[in-house]
Amino acid sequence: MCFLLYVIMAAWQDGKSQRISGWLLLFFFVHFFVSQICWKVLGEDSGSYPQSLWFHGMEVDVSPWYLLAGSMIGILLLLISRLSDGALGSGDGLFFLITGLYLGFWKNLFLFCSALILCSMFGLIYVVAGSVQGKDYRKKALPFLLFALPAGIFLVCI
Repeated sequence: MCFLLYVIMAAWQDGKSQRISGWLLLFFFVHFFVSQICWKVLGEDSGSYPQSLWFHGMEVDVSPWYLLAGSMIGILLLLISRLSDGALGSGDGLFFLITGLYLGFWKNLFLFCSALILCSMFGLIYVVAGSVQGKDYRKKALPFLLFALPAGIFLVCI
């Protein structure tokens, strides 16, 4: 549930102003990092606790290196953002860096690829529809994290 709250809040902010609050990113980074530490300390039977619904979907029985590998997706996006002078938003990179701490490598890769596919399909439809109407939407910026929302909901539900 906390992951779903994070994805919804980030997607809403990205869709509204194409910016993500640093406070939101900092809060959930600390929350996910401390949650991972707490799950490691509580042990394997912690899934029976009532708060386990709050942490549904979090990778718990993995090595820290697996979580760091998940965060590498965000680090790669931050590097691309820096090299492209902000053509890709740094907020997207920070978002995926933080989700890597929660989801691990494969689920974070699924989240990123799903968002990329949905965004690409929507962008293609948007450009084609614009050209049919005689408008040029090729330079239009799309809020990427809106397209991470369906995959985020799917990851929480499984």
